[in-house]
Parts: sequence; C-alpha cells; structure tokens
Amino acid sequence: MNTADDGPGGDASQALRAWAETIETSFIEIGQSLTRGDTAASYLRTLDVFERTLQGLHAQGVIDQTQLGELAGTIADMRKVPGLL
Repeated sequence: MNTADDGPGGDASQALRAWAETIETSFIEIGQSLTRGDTAASYLRTLDVFERTLQGLHAQGVIDQTQLGELAGTIADMRKVPGLL
C-alpha cells in the first residue's frame, strides 16, 4: 500500500485513510484508540519490532531484498495511521 507515488488526494492516499480507519476500528474494539498518545506510541513500537523481525528474516535469507522493500513500504504507510485520525 505504499503511497509515495501518489500526490495529495490520490487514490492511494484515500485508500490509506480508509485503512487507517480500519486499523483504528480494531483498536476501538479493545477499548483503545490510536488518537491517544500512549496507544499510538505502543502501536509505533510494535511496528519497530516487526520491522526488525523482517530485517532478521532478510539477513537469514528467508525473504529477499524486494520482499523486504515491499513489506517495509507497508510498514512506512502503517506508521502514518495515527496522524491520519
């Protein structure tokens, strides 16, 4: 879902905003919200851990550089979610 190539208001930008709402809904279901600083900080730290896991998988040869790049792009988009709410 990397949106780097789309300008403001582009289709991917709209898709990212819709995805942000979906992610927020999943947090609301457990009584949390990414609009809260502590919850957003925990969410972002989890993405840090996941990104390090992907880097480890790449280092072990489980995923290749292209796969790592695509997955890292998705994580980069996910990092934008708290700011879109």
